[in-house]
Amino acid sequence: MSTFNQDRWREISPYLDHALSLSVEKRCAWMESFRSERPELADFLQDLLTEHGALAQEQFLEGKASDFPSVGFAAGRTVGAYKLISAIGHGGMGSVWLAERYDGRFERRVAVKFLNFALAAKGAERFTREGRILGQLADPHIAELIDAGVTSNGEPYLVLEYVNGAPIDEYCDDWRLDVVARIELFLDALSAVSRAHANLIVHRDIKPSNVLVRNDGQVKLLDFGVAKLLSDDGNSGIPSALTVEDGGAMTPQFAAPEQITRGPITTATDIYGLGVLLYVLLTGQHPAGACTRSTADLVKAIVDTEPPSASDAVATVSPKTDVGNIAEKRASTPDKLQRILRGDLDTIVRKALKKNPQERYSSVTAFADDLRSYLKHEAISARPDTVAYRTGKFIRRNRISVALGALSVAASIAAVAEISVQARAARTQRDFAFRQLARAEQLNQLNSFLLTDAAPSNALITVTHLLGRAELMVNKENYAEHPADHVELLISIGEQYLARGDTQESKRVLQQAYELSKKLAEPSVRAHAACALAVPLDESGQHSQAEALFRKDSGNFPTILRPHSTESPVSPMEAK
Repeated sequence: MSTFNQDRWREISPYLDHALSLSVEKRCAWMESFRSERPELADFLQDLLTEHGALAQEQFLEGKASDFPSVGFAAGRTVGAYKLISAIGHGGMGSVWLAERYDGRFERRVAVKFLNFALAAKGAERFTREGRILGQLADPHIAELIDAGVTSNGEPYLVLEYVNGAPIDEYCDDWRLDVVARIELFLDALSAVSRAHANLIVHRDIKPSNVLVRNDGQVKLLDFGVAKLLSDDGNSGIPSALTVEDGGAMTPQFAAPEQITRGPITTATDIYGLGVLLYVLLTGQHPAGACTRSTADLVKAIVDTEPPSASDAVATVSPKTDVGNIAEKRASTPDKLQRILRGDLDTIVRKALKKNPQERYSSVTAFADDLRSYLKHEAISARPDTVAYRTGKFIRRNRISVALGALSVAASIAAVAEISVQARAARTQRDFAFRQLARAEQLNQLNSFLLTDAAPSNALITVTHLLGRAELMVNKENYAEHPADHVELLISIGEQYLARGDTQESKRVLQQAYELSKKLAEPSVRAHAACALAVPLDESGQHSQAEALFRKDSGNFPTILRPHSTESPVSPMEAK
């Protein structure tokens, strides 16, 4: 096998992991691309892949974990108080076995994690650190450390809580959970990471397979194998040599930009990983894109390229993206899912995925607070605080109260409007009654004047002469403020001429009243004048003119009454 120094191994290790994750056909195509991009590493990587292929033919590293001869583990072997049952998996750090306690003190199934012999020289310190890290953490959403020790052969191991569950993204898809249910599960994961950060621990490898959900819906965060203590011994802020050597440990697809560029690892690194996980849960896609890409493209996407917003991701149709199926697994439709993600959720995810660690959420707690605010329809901190935004959130949060309030206000406005209309109608009727009363009083005063003051003392005067004087007096008065009074007085005089049998004088005075009424805005006065004029016209033989006048000007006012009469109007023809 080719030999490498430590720096070269750290550089080539991520590419080896990626190559081994591909099928043989895809690996060949990827190697051609990699050779053109990194020719100085291609030969070394090819040697490793060739040696891996030779070992694979011997069923080494390709078979079940129980078949690894270098580890020497098999079902039935005892480790401390536990008996191995079956292999769960195998990773770069070692193998994981399902085991159960056999000493009879109590019954419990656990996961036993062993370190590979090949890494024992430098990995034992890592393993010891993982045990110390897990021992510091006590959270219902973090897999519990039960025991730790070293076998008789010098193999270090950890006894961990066995989590019988599925990766969080698979669990959500299998149960077709909607966006709200997914966020609630994700908040449990945030709680676990927040507890780790409170103990000065960065997980650094947050991905769906490390966030399991049990059958009862309990979220469990796994694998602090690559976790980094922010301070080596809890007191010093200087990272240990082990921490420095371990700087490249990560899963590339879920790595933060600073992990790719070997920048400082802080709690913001986990916030980025959590942002990627939330993006996957909400959209069913990776923020770097759905297409298979070369390592260089993946690195560029993580370090430089801004991912599409979550709402845009679920609206973009491509050969490899079935947006209908994605929405269906979230109990939604593509359009509805896009509307749900647009706005606050887009803003929250975008802030967690900022390339610059300083621009991300300051803590996991702040991240969780914004998600809880979203679920409660409250304003989030990542969005500019405006009156319109907070008002919209208040309305969304208090829909029923606001709706009832709006109905109450609308009912109040309608009631006020109705009252105003009725009040206006009442004022109109009142004013009309007052005007009618005033006109009646004017008529009475006119008649009283004619019968008393207008007649000379001890002088004989006829009614016709009095009506002539009354007409003269009426026409001399100023009716600028109430012109309708002028018309009504003339109508009264004209009707009195008609009552005396003087049809010609009656027709003359009433014609004058009718012409004046045409200039008025009061249709009732015009109708009264028309009805009054129609009578002498009919009596003088002008039947058609009387009929036309009555129907034209008074037909729309069937309930108009003469001021001095309580009878309903009758057409001249009906009277005859």
